[in-house]
Amino acid sequence: MPERIVVAVTESASTEYAVAWAAARAVDRVAHVTLVAASPEDRDDEAVPTARILLDAEGARVAEIVARTGVDIAVETRIVRGDLAHRLVEASDTIELIVIGHDHADHHGALVRHIVSGAHAAVAVIPAAGSVGRQGVVVGIDDSDVTPAAVAFAADEAARQGQPLIAASAWLPAPMPGDLTGSGDYLIGSVDPAGLYPVDLAPVATERIERALEPVRAAHPTLDVQVRVEEADAAQLLTDLAREATLLVVGTHGRGALARFFLGSVSTAVLADPTSPTIAVR
Repeated sequence: MPERIVVAVTESASTEYAVAWAAARAVDRVAHVTLVAASPEDRDDEAVPTARILLDAEGARVAEIVARTGVDIAVETRIVRGDLAHRLVEASDTIELIVIGHDHADHHGALVRHIVSGAHAAVAVIPAAGSVGRQGVVVGIDDSDVTPAAVAFAADEAARQGQPLIAASAWLPAPMPGDLTGSGDYLIGSVDPAGLYPVDLAPVATERIERALEPVRAAHPTLDVQVRVEEADAAQLLTDLAREATLLVVGTHGRGALARFFLGSVSTAVLADPTSPTIAVR
Protein backbone atom coordinates (compact mmCIF):
# COMPACT_ATOMS: atom_id res chain seq x y z
CA MET A 1 0.00 0.00 0.00
CA PRO A 2 1.37 3.48 -0.87
CA GLU A 3 2.43 5.72 1.98
CA ARG A 4 -0.42 8.03 2.98
CA ILE A 5 0.68 11.62 3.58
CA VAL A 6 -1.59 14.32 5.00
CA VAL A 7 -0.51 17.95 4.75
CA ALA A 8 -1.91 20.66 7.02
CA VAL A 9 -2.81 23.67 4.87
CA THR A 10 -3.01 27.02 6.68
CA GLU A 11 -2.51 30.68 5.85
CA SER A 12 1.06 30.52 7.17
CA ALA A 13 3.82 31.27 4.66
CA SER A 14 5.47 28.01 5.67
CA THR A 15 2.60 26.01 4.16
CA GLU A 16 4.08 26.27 0.67
CA TYR A 17 7.34 24.75 1.93
CA ALA A 18 5.43 21.93 3.66
CA VAL A 19 3.39 21.23 0.53
CA ALA A 20 6.46 21.26 -1.73
CA TRP A 21 8.33 18.94 0.65
CA ALA A 22 5.38 16.55 0.84
CA ALA A 23 4.93 16.57 -2.94
CA ALA A 24 8.60 15.72 -3.51
CA ARG A 25 8.37 12.88 -1.00
CA ALA A 26 5.17 11.61 -2.60
CA VAL A 27 6.80 11.55 -6.03
CA ASP A 28 9.79 9.63 -4.65
CA ARG A 29 7.58 7.07 -2.93
CA VAL A 30 4.56 7.16 -5.27
CA ALA A 31 2.54 8.07 -2.19
CA HIS A 32 -1.02 9.28 -1.71
CA VAL A 33 -1.28 12.95 -0.68
CA THR A 34 -4.23 14.62 1.03
CA LEU A 35 -4.22 18.38 1.59
CA VAL A 36 -6.39 19.35 4.56
CA ALA A 37 -7.63 22.80 5.57
CA ALA A 38 -10.01 23.70 8.38
CA SER A 39 -13.13 25.83 8.58
CA PRO A 40 -14.26 26.90 12.09
CA GLU A 41 -17.25 25.00 13.49
CA ASP A 42 -18.88 28.18 14.78
CA ARG A 43 -18.83 29.88 11.38
CA ASP A 44 -21.39 29.59 8.61
CA ASP A 45 -20.65 28.35 5.12
CA GLU A 46 -19.16 31.71 4.17
CA ALA A 47 -15.96 30.56 5.90
CA VAL A 48 -15.62 27.55 3.62
CA PRO A 49 -14.44 29.51 0.53
CA THR A 50 -11.34 30.66 2.43
CA ALA A 51 -10.32 27.06 3.05
CA ARG A 52 -11.17 26.16 -0.54
CA ILE A 53 -9.00 28.99 -1.90
CA LEU A 54 -6.07 27.74 0.18
CA LEU A 55 -6.56 24.17 -0.97
CA ASP A 56 -6.92 25.12 -4.63
CA ALA A 57 -3.68 27.12 -4.51
CA GLU A 58 -1.69 24.39 -2.80
CA GLY A 59 -3.29 21.70 -4.94
CA ALA A 60 -2.05 23.56 -8.01
CA ARG A 61 1.42 23.69 -6.46
CA VAL A 62 1.44 19.91 -6.02
CA ALA A 63 0.17 19.38 -9.57
CA GLU A 64 2.97 21.55 -10.95
CA ILE A 65 5.64 19.67 -9.02
CA VAL A 66 4.24 16.29 -10.01
CA ALA A 67 3.86 17.28 -13.68
CA ARG A 68 7.59 17.96 -13.93
CA THR A 69 8.37 14.39 -12.87
CA GLY A 70 5.93 12.37 -14.93
CA VAL A 71 5.06 10.28 -11.86
CA ASP A 72 1.38 9.50 -11.37
CA ILE A 73 0.35 10.00 -7.74
CA ALA A 74 -3.05 10.37 -6.09
CA VAL A 75 -3.78 13.85 -4.70
CA GLU A 76 -6.96 14.95 -2.97
CA THR A 77 -8.12 17.94 -0.94
CA ARG A 78 -10.39 18.01 2.07
CA ILE A 79 -12.05 20.65 4.25
CA VAL A 80 -12.66 19.72 7.88
CA ARG A 81 -14.77 21.56 10.44
CA GLY A 82 -13.27 22.67 13.73
CA ASP A 83 -9.72 22.72 15.03
CA LEU A 84 -7.23 21.54 12.41
CA ALA A 85 -4.77 20.01 14.89
CA HIS A 86 -7.54 18.06 16.62
CA ARG A 87 -8.89 16.73 13.33
CA LEU A 88 -5.44 15.63 12.19
CA VAL A 89 -4.83 13.81 15.45
CA GLU A 90 -8.20 12.06 15.11
CA ALA A 91 -7.29 10.78 11.66
CA SER A 92 -3.67 9.91 12.43
CA ASP A 93 -4.18 6.20 13.04
CA THR A 94 -5.08 5.68 9.37
CA ILE A 95 -2.08 7.45 7.82
CA GLU A 96 1.72 7.19 7.91
CA LEU A 97 2.84 10.82 7.93
CA ILE A 98 1.44 14.23 8.84
CA VAL A 99 3.26 17.23 7.35
CA ILE A 100 2.95 20.72 8.78
CA GLY A 101 4.84 23.94 8.11
CA HIS A 102 6.60 25.61 11.01
CA ASP A 103 5.00 28.95 11.77
CA HIS A 104 7.18 31.52 13.55
CA ALA A 105 3.99 33.19 14.78
CA ASP A 106 3.42 30.04 16.87
CA HIS A 107 6.10 31.24 19.29
CA HIS A 108 5.95 28.33 21.73
CA GLY A 109 5.25 25.63 19.15
CA ALA A 110 1.78 24.97 20.58
CA LEU A 111 0.25 23.80 17.30
CA VAL A 112 3.16 21.50 16.48
CA ARG A 113 3.26 20.17 20.04
CA HIS A 114 -0.47 19.44 19.94
CA ILE A 115 -0.17 17.42 16.75
CA VAL A 116 3.07 15.62 17.60
CA SER A 117 2.02 14.72 21.13
CA GLY A 118 -1.34 13.31 20.12
CA ALA A 119 -0.72 11.78 16.70
CA HIS A 120 -0.31 8.06 16.14
CA ALA A 121 1.57 8.74 12.90
CA ALA A 122 5.00 10.27 12.35
CA VAL A 123 4.91 14.06 12.01
CA ALA A 124 7.15 16.13 9.73
CA VAL A 125 7.66 19.78 10.69
CA ILE A 126 8.93 21.84 7.76
CA PRO A 127 10.57 25.26 8.25
CA ALA A 128 10.48 28.02 5.66
CA ALA A 129 14.03 27.35 4.48
CA GLY A 130 15.71 26.10 1.34
CA SER A 131 17.37 22.70 0.95
CA VAL A 132 20.19 23.55 -1.47
CA GLY A 133 23.60 22.38 -0.28
CA ARG A 134 22.29 20.31 2.61
CA GLN A 135 23.53 16.79 3.20
CA GLY A 136 22.90 14.00 5.67
CA VAL A 137 20.10 12.61 7.81
CA VAL A 138 20.65 13.39 11.49
CA VAL A 139 19.16 11.26 14.25
CA GLY A 140 19.32 11.95 17.97
CA ILE A 141 20.21 8.99 20.17
CA ASP A 142 19.59 8.69 23.90
CA ASP A 143 18.55 6.00 26.38
CA SER A 144 14.81 6.25 25.72
CA ASP A 145 12.76 3.31 24.48
CA VAL A 146 11.82 5.20 21.32
CA THR A 147 15.43 5.47 20.12
CA PRO A 148 15.40 2.18 18.14
CA ALA A 149 12.37 3.34 16.13
CA ALA A 150 13.94 6.74 15.44
CA VAL A 151 17.26 5.21 14.39
CA ALA A 152 15.61 2.65 12.10
CA PHE A 153 13.44 5.35 10.51
CA ALA A 154 16.41 7.66 9.97
CA ALA A 155 18.54 4.88 8.50
CA ASP A 156 15.82 3.96 6.01
CA GLU A 157 15.51 7.64 5.02
CA ALA A 158 19.27 8.01 4.58
CA ALA A 159 19.54 4.82 2.53
CA ARG A 160 16.65 5.84 0.30
CA GLN A 161 18.06 9.32 -0.27
CA GLY A 162 21.64 8.14 -0.75
CA GLN A 163 22.68 10.36 2.15
CA PRO A 164 24.97 9.67 5.10
CA LEU A 165 23.36 8.87 8.42
CA ILE A 166 24.65 11.19 11.15
CA ALA A 167 24.02 9.62 14.55
CA ALA A 168 24.37 12.17 17.34
CA SER A 169 24.52 11.81 21.09
CA ALA A 170 25.26 14.53 23.63
CA TRP A 171 26.55 14.38 27.15
CA LEU A 172 27.27 16.82 29.97
CA PRO A 173 29.60 16.21 32.94
CA ALA A 174 27.70 14.49 35.74
CA PRO A 175 28.58 15.45 39.32
CA MET A 176 29.20 12.33 41.43
CA PRO A 177 30.55 11.62 44.91
CA GLY A 178 34.21 10.67 44.96
CA ASP A 179 33.53 7.16 46.27
CA LEU A 180 31.51 6.39 43.11
CA THR A 181 34.10 7.51 40.58
CA GLY A 182 36.26 4.38 40.77
CA SER A 183 39.83 4.79 39.57
CA GLY A 184 39.25 8.38 38.60
CA ASP A 185 39.89 7.76 34.89
CA TYR A 186 36.70 9.60 33.96
CA LEU A 187 37.17 12.59 36.25
CA ILE A 188 37.38 16.03 34.64
CA GLY A 189 37.83 19.37 36.31
CA SER A 190 37.92 19.99 40.05
CA VAL A 191 35.72 18.95 42.92
CA ASP A 192 32.89 21.40 43.57
CA PRO A 193 32.00 22.94 46.98
CA ALA A 194 29.54 20.11 47.63
CA GLY A 195 32.32 17.54 47.31
CA LEU A 196 31.10 16.24 43.96
CA TYR A 197 33.41 15.40 41.08
CA PRO A 198 32.52 16.13 37.43
CA VAL A 199 32.58 12.86 35.51
CA ASP A 200 33.31 12.50 31.78
CA LEU A 201 30.40 10.56 30.28
CA ALA A 202 31.74 10.50 26.72
CA PRO A 203 32.63 6.77 26.91
CA VAL A 204 29.11 6.00 28.11
CA ALA A 205 27.57 8.05 25.30
CA THR A 206 29.84 6.39 22.74
CA GLU A 207 28.89 2.92 23.93
CA ARG A 208 25.22 3.90 23.83
CA ILE A 209 25.38 5.18 20.28
CA GLU A 210 27.34 2.18 18.98
CA ARG A 211 24.84 -0.18 20.57
CA ALA A 212 21.94 1.68 18.95
CA LEU A 213 23.65 1.50 15.55
CA GLU A 214 24.24 -2.26 15.53
CA PRO A 215 20.88 -3.07 13.83
CA VAL A 216 21.49 -0.28 11.30
CA ARG A 217 24.90 -1.57 10.28
CA ALA A 218 23.39 -5.05 9.85
CA ALA A 219 20.40 -3.84 7.81
CA HIS A 220 22.34 -1.29 5.71
CA PRO A 221 25.94 -2.57 5.43
CA THR A 222 26.88 -0.04 2.73
CA LEU A 223 25.33 2.99 4.44
CA ASP A 224 27.76 5.78 5.34
CA VAL A 225 27.27 6.12 9.11
CA GLN A 226 28.89 9.07 10.85
CA VAL A 227 28.99 9.27 14.65
CA ARG A 228 28.97 12.52 16.60
CA VAL A 229 29.42 12.32 20.37
CA GLU A 230 29.89 15.75 21.90
CA GLU A 231 29.89 17.48 25.25
CA ALA A 232 26.88 19.69 24.64
CA ASP A 233 23.24 20.31 25.32
CA ALA A 234 21.40 17.66 23.32
CA ALA A 235 18.83 19.99 21.77
CA GLN A 236 21.51 22.48 20.78
CA LEU A 237 23.68 19.77 19.23
CA LEU A 238 20.81 18.46 17.10
CA THR A 239 19.77 21.98 16.11
CA ASP A 240 23.31 22.82 14.99
CA LEU A 241 23.78 19.60 13.02
CA ALA A 242 20.37 19.96 11.39
CA ARG A 243 21.29 23.33 9.88
CA GLU A 244 23.39 21.53 7.28
CA ALA A 245 21.25 18.39 6.98
CA THR A 246 18.43 17.39 4.67
CA LEU A 247 16.48 15.87 7.56
CA LEU A 248 16.48 15.52 11.35
CA VAL A 249 14.74 12.59 13.03
CA VAL A 250 13.83 12.63 16.71
CA GLY A 251 11.94 10.21 18.90
CA THR A 252 8.99 11.31 21.00
CA HIS A 253 8.57 9.84 24.46
CA GLY A 254 5.49 8.28 25.95
CA ARG A 255 2.63 6.03 24.98
CA GLY A 256 -1.02 5.69 25.85
CA ALA A 257 -3.75 8.25 26.38
CA LEU A 258 -1.82 10.28 28.96
CA ALA A 259 1.85 9.40 28.51
CA ARG A 260 2.05 10.47 24.88
CA PHE A 261 1.46 14.09 25.88
CA PHE A 262 4.96 14.25 27.36
CA LEU A 263 7.35 14.66 24.43
CA GLY A 264 10.62 15.07 26.23
CA SER A 265 12.56 18.32 26.52
CA VAL A 266 14.88 17.65 23.58
CA SER A 267 12.07 16.86 21.13
CA THR A 268 10.09 19.84 22.36
CA ALA A 269 13.03 22.20 21.85
CA VAL A 270 14.00 21.10 18.34
CA LEU A 271 10.40 20.94 17.10
CA ALA A 272 9.59 24.41 18.44
CA ASP A 273 12.19 26.00 16.16
CA PRO A 274 13.44 23.49 13.55
CA THR A 275 16.46 24.34 11.41
CA SER A 276 15.72 21.62 8.85
CA PRO A 277 12.79 19.38 7.97
CA THR A 278 12.27 17.41 11.18
CA ILE A 279 10.33 14.18 11.60
CA ALA A 280 9.08 13.12 15.02
CA VAL A 281 8.78 9.35 15.32
CA ARG A 282 6.86 7.51 18.02
